[in-house]
Amino acid sequence: MTPLDFAYAGLVLLGWPLGLAKVLPARGRRHLHGLPERLGRCARRTGGRPCVWVHCVSVGEARAAVPLVEGLLRRHPGHEVVVSTTTSSGQEAARRAFPGRRIVYFPLDLHFAVRRVFDALRPDLILLVELELWPNFLWEAKRRRVPVAVVNGRIRESSARRYRAVRPALDPLRGLSAVCVQTEEYAARFRGAGLPARRVHVTGSLKYDLLAPGDGARDAAAARAGLGLGPAERVLLGGSTHPGEEEALVAAWRALRARHPDLRLVVCPRHVERADEVARLLGEAAPGVVRRSAQRARVGPPEALPPGYALLVDTVGELGGLYGAADLVFVGGSLVPRGGQNPLEPVVLGRPTVMGPSCENFAEPVERLLAAGGLTVVPGAEGLAGARGALLEDPAAAAAMGDRGRRALETARGATARTLDVLAPWLEPAPGGRRRVR
Repeated sequence: MTPLDFAYAGLVLLGWPLGLAKVLPARGRRHLHGLPERLGRCARRTGGRPCVWVHCVSVGEARAAVPLVEGLLRRHPGHEVVVSTTTSSGQEAARRAFPGRRIVYFPLDLHFAVRRVFDALRPDLILLVELELWPNFLWEAKRRRVPVAVVNGRIRESSARRYRAVRPALDPLRGLSAVCVQTEEYAARFRGAGLPARRVHVTGSLKYDLLAPGDGARDAAAARAGLGLGPAERVLLGGSTHPGEEEALVAAWRALRARHPDLRLVVCPRHVERADEVARLLGEAAPGVVRRSAQRARVGPPEALPPGYALLVDTVGELGGLYGAADLVFVGGSLVPRGGQNPLEPVVLGRPTVMGPSCENFAEPVERLLAAGGLTVVPGAEGLAGARGALLEDPAAAAAMGDRGRRALETARGATARTLDVLAPWLEPAPGGRRRVR
């Protein structure tokens, strides 16, 4: 055991009552998924192909890694890619994103568990998506001379301060061979935290390369038909909404219907388990509510929605495609202090999109879109109806806004190629077949 293992053991002894309370409920048992693998009981990798281990903490990182893994295998088809995640939801997302690839749980940062997983996977290069640094893991990689790089990196100022505070006694940044970050702001934070400037590279966000601009008219027609919406209907869609936002969305819809009685409301709550709660709220404002799950259960195409009815999307995994049906989009998690949900999916389809002021989770793309005039941010719920009304009253301005946003995202693509260029010294064999290590 390392000294850090004893520290971890002390934390477990102090916190076991809280941990037990967390895993006893049925929903909490997901924390126990993959426990043997987390403790190092990992099946050994066979064969002698070079192995790239890509670690994605959860769902967002797994999705962001898709263009990188695809690009890596196009350039280096002889390599093997293993993907790990920390969360059970990340495991599910990774299995969908990387069919046919080996998906494992990331080991707990205990020396024996880390050592066993390294023995089993025998990686030649490790890529950490965004940022998750564990000292025992990095020490083991350094001991085995396995290069570790951060890709699509970002770091909060508070995290940078913590890394500065632990130098030089316990500095996990020293174990990184390269850091590929999304913005110059993140690059400055990594350099300020003590990482040598030569190891920090601004490559952009991989999420832009994940976006696939489509045919706006065809996307709209297909999405509307699939929802039982008429081709001439105007649609206000609230995506990934949180408690408190549905009320604001309904209030804006009511206000707008005074001038636009044909405006349809479609709501997709962030957490599907809130569907009954949201249905009751919508039912108080509309003549009726149709659930997307009922539409999907029906054989054949969905029936046309009755006039004035709201549509509740109570299914999982459809939102990205359904944005195509909207004339106006509100992206949730932004009127409440949740940091905002992903605005890129509706914007890349050319949909005029509005968010609230809480956008920290997507600060860089929001700034990019605002600068291009491809996104509207309102200061609070009271501004929602006004922003929507202005776009409804001027369809040409709404279309121009959607087009500006789509073009701004298209010009931001290319992070995959830039990242792979940085990683090339570790992906291409050195003379004599030896692995390059910096």
